[in-house]
Amino acid sequence: MMKAKRISAMLLASVMILGSVGCGKGDSGGSTKDVASGETLELQAGHALTEDSPYHLALTQWADEVYEKTEGRVKIEVFANSVLGNERDMIEALQMGTLDITLPNSAPLSNFTDALKVFDLPFLFEDTEDAYAVIDSDIGSNMLDSLQEIGVVGLSMWENGFRYIANNKMEVKTPEDLKGMKIRTMENPIHMASFKAWGADATAMAWGEVYTALQQKTIDGLENPVSPIYQNKLHEVAPYLTMTGHFYCPAPLLISQKTWEKISEADQKVIKELSDKYKDIERQLCADIEVEYKEKMLEEGVSIVEDIDKAAWREAAQPVYDDYEDEVGRDLIKQIQDMTSK
Repeated sequence: MMKAKRISAMLLASVMILGSVGCGKGDSGGSTKDVASGETLELQAGHALTEDSPYHLALTQWADEVYEKTEGRVKIEVFANSVLGNERDMIEALQMGTLDITLPNSAPLSNFTDALKVFDLPFLFEDTEDAYAVIDSDIGSNMLDSLQEIGVVGLSMWENGFRYIANNKMEVKTPEDLKGMKIRTMENPIHMASFKAWGADATAMAWGEVYTALQQKTIDGLENPVSPIYQNKLHEVAPYLTMTGHFYCPAPLLISQKTWEKISEADQKVIKELSDKYKDIERQLCADIEVEYKEKMLEEGVSIVEDIDKAAWREAAQPVYDDYEDEVGRDLIKQIQDMTSK
């Protein structure tokens, strides 16, 4: 079954990569031509992950089908590896209208809006089934709609997935095992507070510095989904992986409000419908690639801890809920917990 999944993922990835060929470079800042006269609106989309990530594979195929279904009126070029800026930079660029589209992790959005901040809480979801039940409900739709208040349009909820802990010192099974470890996190107050609650020294650091910091033992570990850990070879310098699933991170596909207003209603409808279609494709790629990369890491000597007592981790992080429930929304937390209780 795993081999079939791997083959399926590789075939789909190959189709997507081939489909991305031919997207020409648009002008910086979403410069446009007269779309009404049948010419092309050239847009740029940026993200922070690699060109073989689920983000990029799904975005390039989405861009190709948008071009096809709009009959060439909307052309999107996709840039990987943070070449257009880090996630926070790209969100700011959307607000200013100097970038058209981005696919960020939900966590950096907490610097701009409280709408998705609930997803920063640790162990909010048990599994992807719970997460999808919430983000595909009216809760998720209302979150996307609210982003217009900060000058961006939320198209659909893709994902970066569950995050796990990798380190270069020892197998981590309980929060006590993290005590004294310096763990790289995103610059997100709730994420940092969670790791402090587990006894770690939470250290915000630019993504591009993490490999060297692990190699030089400036930090002891990091937390991230399996895909970026493997694709950036971080398992080579952090060979102990624990499948905690401590945070679940949606990845909302965003377009600048200023760009959106340049697009006809008919083409807006096409873009929105296709963003929902490729949401499902991107999620499946995330699932398939996680299985494949875990197998590869085991083959390469990585120690993987699969089973942990999540209730103990959740209990240790209870002070984080106490400190942030008013800011996040006590009623929203309860609503999500009621939807996902099993």
